[in-house]
Amino acid sequence: MSLSLADVLAHPSLAAGRPVVRAGADLLSRPVRWVHSSEVLDIAHLLRGGELLLTGGFALASADPNGLRRYVRELSARRVAGVAIETGPQLLQIPAELVEEASAAGFPVVELRGVVPFVEVAEAINGLLVNESVQRLRRGDAVAHALSEELARGGGPGELLEVLARLSPGDLALLDATGDVIAAHGNEITSPVEETTRPGAVSVPVSVQGVGVATLVVSPRDPADHVTAEAIIERAPAALAISLLRSFPPSAAVRASQAFLRIASQPNPAPERLVAAARAAGLADAASYVGIVGRAVGGTGPLAAVDAALHRYSAATVSATVGDELQAIVVLRIEDRAGSRGALVESLRATPRAESARVAVGPVVTGVVGLPETLSEARFALDLAADLGIADTVVDAAELAIERLGRRIGDPALLSSFVRDVLGPILAAGPDRARRLIETLDVYLQCGCNKTESAARLHVQRQTLYQRLDQIFALLGEDPTGSPRLAAVHLATRLYLGGLVDTSAL
Repeated sequence: MSLSLADVLAHPSLAAGRPVVRAGADLLSRPVRWVHSSEVLDIAHLLRGGELLLTGGFALASADPNGLRRYVRELSARRVAGVAIETGPQLLQIPAELVEEASAAGFPVVELRGVVPFVEVAEAINGLLVNESVQRLRRGDAVAHALSEELARGGGPGELLEVLARLSPGDLALLDATGDVIAAHGNEITSPVEETTRPGAVSVPVSVQGVGVATLVVSPRDPADHVTAEAIIERAPAALAISLLRSFPPSAAVRASQAFLRIASQPNPAPERLVAAARAAGLADAASYVGIVGRAVGGTGPLAAVDAALHRYSAATVSATVGDELQAIVVLRIEDRAGSRGALVESLRATPRAESARVAVGPVVTGVVGLPETLSEARFALDLAADLGIADTVVDAAELAIERLGRRIGDPALLSSFVRDVLGPILAAGPDRARRLIETLDVYLQCGCNKTESAARLHVQRQTLYQRLDQIFALLGEDPTGSPRLAAVHLATRLYLGGLVDTSAL
């Protein structure tokens, strides 16, 4: 069976440690791919994601607050399932800074109040996971063999879905790039474009020559039989791609969309070539657009759900999945560009089963000549978010405008000098206190100086927030809100917290 974080914590090998969730209690449904133990703080880059990390807390006990926060941010950015920390003589309690950072990042932290042998825990849990992997491999071989036999008989998409239904009873649908049904097996489909969000459904793009042209949706009759469903998701796309090439070669519209996205993804394409390709793909020159770039974290299936959400938002969406990356151009609704873009971002954040993908939304552009820019900025924001350890599933390039500017300035000394000039009195208070005050100031400014909302986001009492703000304004010499200094102060806080300056040199 698949193991969630809750399953692992309840397993007898780990339950003996009397685990208590200190952060991320609402995230215990996260799947655990592996259990690993380490006392090294700089461990995140050696992990693949999905691990439950066990640690005795030896290194954490001597780490400074900045190191604790960085530890959490790096693990969260790596998509680690969570960390379980043993408390005892070496570490009496989990540091408050670590719990605070984990709560803000949406990262599970578990305290182990009893001693458990980490080696035995890893052997027990990983043994279960390995057994499941062997089962998946065997099921995958059976799926591939059955589909190959049907292809040899000349079977089309419908016949291939019948083969899959015999292996995993339930509903199956093969949808084209616009959400229309190519073939289906099982219950009648009344709303094809929403198939990817049906309860228990899993989906995966079907690519031809590296470009996604269809989506396979599998809804098992028995949700517990996820191993076969995952084997189908892994092995069926290749056979379906061959069948589609024989039965449904890409239409002129699909080829035009793919050609346009290839041109728009190039640096500085010739304007006349770009305009001609956009017209062939059905894009109007006077419309407002945003570029979308998405990448799969654990397999390509989640990109199908993201793609479906984009097409639900706008029927004029042009998209293609190339390898593990989704590229799309979305036409904004004409009545309110800013509000329409915000609605698109929120729609992506609410997309079910997209948690294993990372998606970036580029800035708004008008006219097709700006399309390479919005695609490029979306990709840049996605890379930047990964570098900065931002764990958000959906990255809004507009929210990273300062970080994008700072990265492009590329002169750390210049940025450090600016931060020192603006925030010098706060920095002089010492690194730990300075970071806490600057984080408070940043949240306060992001909340539009709303103290109630700021206290809630910081997880502190309002009186604590008032005391911190009084300290901040006293150090700065005045309350910068409503003054010409406000923009500079907020820019400096974002540069400091965004990892764009060397804080150790300040």
